[in-house]
Amino acid sequence: MEAPLSESAPIKDQAAHRDEQQVVSKVLMEMITEHISDSVFIMKVTENTEFIYMFANNAALDSINQKRENIIGKSIDSIVKGPHGDKIRQSYKQAYESKKTVRYIDEVFINSKLCFYETLLTPIFENGQDKKKYIAAITRDITAQQNEKNELKKMKHYYSSLISHNLDSIFILSINGEILNVNKAASELFQTDRANGLMPKIEDYFDPEFFLDIYETMKMIRQGRSLSIPSINMRKTNGAAIIADIKFIPIKIEEKVEGMYLIARDITSEKQKVEQIHFLSRHDHLTGLLNRRALEDQLNQIIKKHDEDSSFAVISLDLDRFKILNDFLGYNNGDDLLKEVAARLASYTSLSVQLYRLTADEFVFIANGLDRHETESFVEQVAADFSRPFTIEGEDYYLSTCFGIYMIQHSENLTADSVISCSRQALTAAKAKGNAQFLFYRDGLKDSFPNELLMETHLRRAIELNELTLFYQPQVNLTDGRIHSVEALLRWNNGKFGSVAPSQFIPLAETTGLILPIGKWVIDQACLQLELWNRKGLEKTRIAINISPQQFSQEDFDESIKQALERHQLEPSMLEIEITESAMGNVLETLNMLKKLKKIGIKISIDDFGTGYSSLNYLKNFPIDILKIDQSFVKELQTDVRDAAITKTIIHLAHSLGMEVVAEGVEEPYQVDFLKNEKCQKGQGYFFSKPVSSKEIEKHLIAIG
Repeated sequence: MEAPLSESAPIKDQAAHRDEQQVVSKVLMEMITEHISDSVFIMKVTENTEFIYMFANNAALDSINQKRENIIGKSIDSIVKGPHGDKIRQSYKQAYESKKTVRYIDEVFINSKLCFYETLLTPIFENGQDKKKYIAAITRDITAQQNEKNELKKMKHYYSSLISHNLDSIFILSINGEILNVNKAASELFQTDRANGLMPKIEDYFDPEFFLDIYETMKMIRQGRSLSIPSINMRKTNGAAIIADIKFIPIKIEEKVEGMYLIARDITSEKQKVEQIHFLSRHDHLTGLLNRRALEDQLNQIIKKHDEDSSFAVISLDLDRFKILNDFLGYNNGDDLLKEVAARLASYTSLSVQLYRLTADEFVFIANGLDRHETESFVEQVAADFSRPFTIEGEDYYLSTCFGIYMIQHSENLTADSVISCSRQALTAAKAKGNAQFLFYRDGLKDSFPNELLMETHLRRAIELNELTLFYQPQVNLTDGRIHSVEALLRWNNGKFGSVAPSQFIPLAETTGLILPIGKWVIDQACLQLELWNRKGLEKTRIAINISPQQFSQEDFDESIKQALERHQLEPSMLEIEITESAMGNVLETLNMLKKLKKIGIKISIDDFGTGYSSLNYLKNFPIDILKIDQSFVKELQTDVRDAAITKTIIHLAHSLGMEVVAEGVEEPYQVDFLKNEKCQKGQGYFFSKPVSSKEIEKHLIAIG
């Protein structure tokens, strides 16, 4: 019969279990003591609440720079002294009394580097509270985690500050365009916050005509792109309209677009200023009619789009004996008379007929769609209307007018200047016949004017025959009267024609392409003059050169400038390039060339500013250093409030964009006083000096120093 198994089997199992427990305890102890990087202390709590070291692993001993035999059985007070010891003892006491785990963080400088250590204190009560009491302390180096946490916190504050204190309006949007939050600037500009009824979707802040653009833009933002839309109409919560430049920026979390920012910058006032300047620069100040600049613009469009089957009439007219009447009436009454004349002529305008004022008593009609017979009838009708008197201060005065007519039949080789010139030639011929006459332009009329073909022939040899000269007009600092820059002005003294006005030969040079070799000569001569002045100790003087649109549009224009500077060993900042607003036709090409010139170090100025087509985008985006106010605005600063307003606006606009301002055509002391008062930096004109030779300008430069 077999022996029973009831006693021997459990005894063997218990023995095996004890062995396993011992192995596990040994392994754990070895790991805690030898391998883990955390510091482990086990403290015994005495009856009078002292904390005695019972155990410390190797990492713990290293952390306090002690040997095991030096601390085991000793209290915290004897090992860790000072404020740090007080803090540790208080933390141990808190854990013991609360019977809960206590966590605290130490900040310690090690080798001048701030380190962070986290300690967990866990109370242990053996067989009830009356038995032995211990505290297990585990300390871990959390420097990396704490630094990362602090960095994240810092970045959070950075971004929060960037949004909260940004002067631009910022909307924080969901992926679907719902408004989640706005910054203070947005609340103030759009007069809204959550308490006052924030509109739920961003498209609610745009005019309906832009909804499709906004939807399409947000689609691209969801794909992770950033996009901007300039000059878009937005509206406030109360419906008031503003104009803004806006940007959409995706909000990415782990490379996934979770929302988007809309940043809006209010440009309403800037836009209005520019539009005001643009309007005033294209309209006659006295009569409110469109001016010569607007006429040239319209003619260029007509020439560009002209259809051989369509007809246009350009009709120049002026008043017979107006100068005599103006002298008799006085200038104020003469102006009133011109206003009445303008009003009577304006009554003939329509969708197909537009009126412009060219000079004091010269006006131009552009008539679209009229054939020769219809144009003649139109002119006769206008002339007949002048049989009615004009009443000035209760007295009736009678005027008559002459007309010169040019019919645009083809657009080949035509320019706005040539069309105006032809109509004025016809007008001159009509006036030669007597008062109240009209005449159509014909080719034979050219015989009464200088022979342009002969002049072209001579102009082609002007450089070769050394007939061209540069004169210089100083640009005077209005604060201290010093001269640091001059404008180079081209002069031509021809053996046959004598002194030829720039207004004659420069347009001819441009139409024939001669402006390119002449312009290259001007650049080289200006650089040569700078080199000579450098040798004489006048190295602080800068020369400004007028550049034609044809020169500026050449692909290698920047290289030709660079070569001239190198040839004469000049600092690029000594040369200033003046371009007119008409040279800015192709925005991308203009911007590209300006960037190339700025990279070289050339100064860039806009000549005759306020008379052309500049927009705020040009001033904002183009690397422009200097604005030159056209002399037409400076001329009547004292008598025309609109000229004064335009001049002030241009100066303040330039200053706000960090640009220098030069006023052209300064001839009177009151103009100097006005410009000084408005903080215009420089003045140029006959008040200071007429254009003079290089020798004469040297005397100015040396005298002023």
